[in-house]
Amino acid sequence: MGKKKPELSKTEKKYNKKDVFALKDVFDDADADGSGEIDANELRKALNKSNLGDAADDFFKAIDTDGSKKIGFDEYLKAYYRKASPSEVKDMMLWVYPLKIEKPPTPPKLSDLQKREIKSIFVLYDLNENGSLDKKELLEALKDTGYDDDEIEEMFDDYDVNGDGEISLREFEKMLEAAYL
Repeated sequence: MGKKKPELSKTEKKYNKKDVFALKDVFDDADADGSGEIDANELRKALNKSNLGDAADDFFKAIDTDGSKKIGFDEYLKAYYRKASPSEVKDMMLWVYPLKIEKPPTPPKLSDLQKREIKSIFVLYDLNENGSLDKKELLEALKDTGYDDDEIEEMFDDYDVNGDGEISLREFEKMLEAAYL
């Protein structure tokens, strides 16, 4: 069994995509500066190729329906497909200008060197050498950094993710990550 073709939309049934893409090619050829819009001079130059240059001003006025002194591809479509509804023109625009789905940016990660530095700081602050920092050790470590005791306690509570009353190396990495990245 072959794959079933997706069903065509109403616009695809009524208008040929290849024709719309061919029209977009003609539009792009006329858009000499690549701005995505055609000005009166660009249209005149394009029409001169087909001996229609004398009619350029009239064509331009007829196609520039929003009065912007520029013709967008949507206006070009409306002039070519005069009976197309606004939703059909929108569909055709999406054929040639598909929506871009942007991937969320990958959050930055600590390098191995940064992790080693953080571990060295952690070991330095771990006065009782039990592999974690209690509130007293964190207060002692950060007392000369400009944070007051209340801010340090709040920071402790924010980063003690598992609520065990101690900051693990991983929790400490998270705490310092913002300073490194």
